[in-house]
Amino acid sequence: MGRPSRRVHSIVRRGRLGDRPDFTAPPGSRKRGPPAFLLRPRRVSGASGCDDSPVSVTAVTSAEISLPAEADGQRVSDRIAVLADTVDVVGLTDNHAGQPRMSPLAAVALAREQGVGTIVHVSCRDRNRLALQSQVVGAAALGAEGVLCMQGDPVAGVDHVADMTATELIARAPGWSVPHSLAVGAVVNPFAEDLDRELRLLQRKVAAGATFVQSQMVFDLPRLEAFLARGEDMLAGVRVYASVALLRSERMAERACALPGVTIPEPACAQIRRGGGIELARELAAGLARVSRVDALHVFPLGAEAATREVAAEFRVTRGINSRRR
Repeated sequence: MGRPSRRVHSIVRRGRLGDRPDFTAPPGSRKRGPPAFLLRPRRVSGASGCDDSPVSVTAVTSAEISLPAEADGQRVSDRIAVLADTVDVVGLTDNHAGQPRMSPLAAVALAREQGVGTIVHVSCRDRNRLALQSQVVGAAALGAEGVLCMQGDPVAGVDHVADMTATELIARAPGWSVPHSLAVGAVVNPFAEDLDRELRLLQRKVAAGATFVQSQMVFDLPRLEAFLARGEDMLAGVRVYASVALLRSERMAERACALPGVTIPEPACAQIRRGGGIELARELAAGLARVSRVDALHVFPLGAEAATREVAAEFRVTRGINSRRR
């Protein structure tokens, strides 16, 4: 077997957080501290909208990268490249929609090439605790900033591995990532039918150690604000990523409504049917930027990475920071 190429060595070197110019490690130290841009309060400075020091950089915008079923790394790189100057981190999905896809660990180095932070999704649905630990260890070793722990939606005809719950995974992940530090996140559905149950689940996840939460896609701002108000005490110190989706057709809206906890009001559905799905996402992003309890925007591009730039920029500008992160 031949020696690894220079390109591979370059990717591996960039995968270490201390090697990145945006996240410089303390002099003489290779040990990573907590992923500051996920955990620290945002401190705006200058035209860029963010202080460049590693202790104050905070993720303001993120986007999900739905990984392909094929071994097509270039496709992933191209998607990330489109978003690199507008989003601070990308979420790397884990067998999204219950379909076998590229491992999110494979995409961490591809994102590093673009200078973008990564959140690796980890689903309990498909793995026992040995495989879950392996996934978390791999994410930490490759330099991911965090992991998003979830149960995973059930898939017809596929057995659900029920070895650990998402809450148990949240509690275990920090220990598994040693000697590195990972931000550990949870998903939350502010639009669940049983909000009392959802709040109890959220409380358990936060108590287990979740440092950030990512919401289900948002179409109803007042309902989101009401949920965040009810959970305000338990979310103190926890960063909230509110999500919007770029639904560009009636069929996409119908598929979204089939997901647990997703309800699209009729005026929004009508706007999507008229071809106004991107504009709707921009309007929602601007509205979310005005919600004080929302810390950051998460975007589901659903194949529209170029339009995601516009939506992310809308949130950033409404927040009073530069539309581009660099």
